Amino acid sequence: MSRGYGLASGLKALIISYIVTGIALFGLAFAMYKLGLNEKTVEFAITFIYIFASAVGGLVMGKQMKQRKFLWGCLIGLCYALIIFGASLVTSKGGNIIATDGLSTLLLCIGGGTLGGMIS
Repeated sequence: MSRGYGLASGLKALIISYIVTGIALFGLAFAMYKLGLNEKTVEFAITFIYIFASAVGGLVMGKQMKQRKFLWGCLIGLCYALIIFGASLVTSKGGNIIATDGLSTLLLCIGGGTLGGMIS
């Protein structure tokens, strides 16, 4: 297996993960508009979306790589979370991301990606 194949598969998995994220966040925004969801419900839904999307990315990556699927899924979950953190840093004025929320999101995304890789 060449190095380029892994990179292309990783990019494909990440793109699919972010498409899933976009669709799910759009659905959540619509639900917020129609149902007037409270803040705790929205926070839970966003966390679930991150886990689900990273699991989908891990699943896609695991199907592509055939060996060490859980490790590839873990890597996709890590990359997914790091991109989220990078986007948050760029878009936030003061760059203040709460450390505990960031760490738990990182671990949940890694876990989701690993799970997706394992079930692939």
